[in-house]
Amino acid sequence: MVLGDFNNLDLRLLFDLNSMISHSSLGSRILNFIGGNPLFRGIPVFFPMMVLWFSSECKKRRSRMLVGLLATCAATVLSVWLQGHMVTHVRPFLDARLHLNGIDPIWTMNWDRVDSFPSDTSTLFFCLATVIYLEHRMAGGIAFVWTLVIVSATRVAMGWHYPSDIAGALVLGTASVYFPTRIRPLLAFAERQLQRCDPYIYIVHAVLFLFLADAYTLFAGLQGFYHGFRIIGARLAGLI
Repeated sequence: MVLGDFNNLDLRLLFDLNSMISHSSLGSRILNFIGGNPLFRGIPVFFPMMVLWFSSECKKRRSRMLVGLLATCAATVLSVWLQGHMVTHVRPFLDARLHLNGIDPIWTMNWDRVDSFPSDTSTLFFCLATVIYLEHRMAGGIAFVWTLVIVSATRVAMGWHYPSDIAGALVLGTASVYFPTRIRPLLAFAERQLQRCDPYIYIVHAVLFLFLADAYTLFAGLQGFYHGFRIIGARLAGLI
């Protein structure tokens, strides 16, 4: 398939999904709730994650999940970084030439990340779905379908992303979790750390809770620390 055909397919899928939104605000509100409500979109992914962690005291399972969750954090941060440093295409709802349904031009004026590849939200959810799948096939399969349909397709319909952004997130998310969890020395290291923390396992549980809470907001807290330290460092260096 040549590049032009791929771009046409990307646009065709975007328009097909966006056509589900009527020119009234009702369709936009429904899709925004389905894909944007943190509790609704998060339950089929975050709930089995917690169940798998607490349902067994198996150190090997928890070490695999720990490595997967750390990889999730890294992949999500990488996806956000790529949006700001790699030029691919403008977010669909920022492109006035597309005339997408359900887009408020006034709301789009102050958007900070113009590029949209790969989808950071989908990267996060595909990562978590992979963590779940490696431990429980059925729950992981449901998480993957939920991420593809509810989390990702709705974001394309709303004009936040092109389908290619979702495809990039799928590759980045699954690969970022799958390959590190196949590295035995890394798993052994994580298992040793969990054993060392065994007398204080409640602290590990608390850290996991904070991690997943921040993951619910695409690591907004972690990103806030990063931007804050950058500003402080720049001031100390006399750059601003």
